[in-house]
Amino acid sequence: MKSSRFPLGPGECFSFALRRAARTVSRQYDEALAPLALNNGQFSMLALLAELGPLRIHEVAETLAMDRTTVTAALKPLQRRKLVRVLVAGDDARAREAVLTPAGETLLNEAMPLWRAQQERLKKMLSAKDAEALRAQLARLV
Repeated sequence: MKSSRFPLGPGECFSFALRRAARTVSRQYDEALAPLALNNGQFSMLALLAELGPLRIHEVAETLAMDRTTVTAALKPLQRRKLVRVLVAGDDARAREAVLTPAGETLLNEAMPLWRAQQERLKKMLSAKDAEALRAQLARLV
């Protein structure tokens, strides 16, 4: 491979390496969740709402490191499937909050074994020590 003076390769550029790894891992989760017509991002939103919801759109955005318009667009297919409802916040008519529906909770429960199986596949690629170290290092970046 031709050497370059520009640090764009995964061995030199952190952004390139992280984005490449993120796309690869996301694709693996997407494939694991495909039988339920869910992707990794949708699963993350359902899981977040199950754990912390209801949440205002800006809280979802902050937690998932996304902007509000991206969150709003990402919620639309979940709303169409009646997995999530977006309601006017009780204390502020300008604010919206996302709520997991019973159908969303049911689908999330069906998705959990698929997600866990993918987690285990990735864990096998790393030692337990490396997996914990990777999680810790990634958390430091956010």
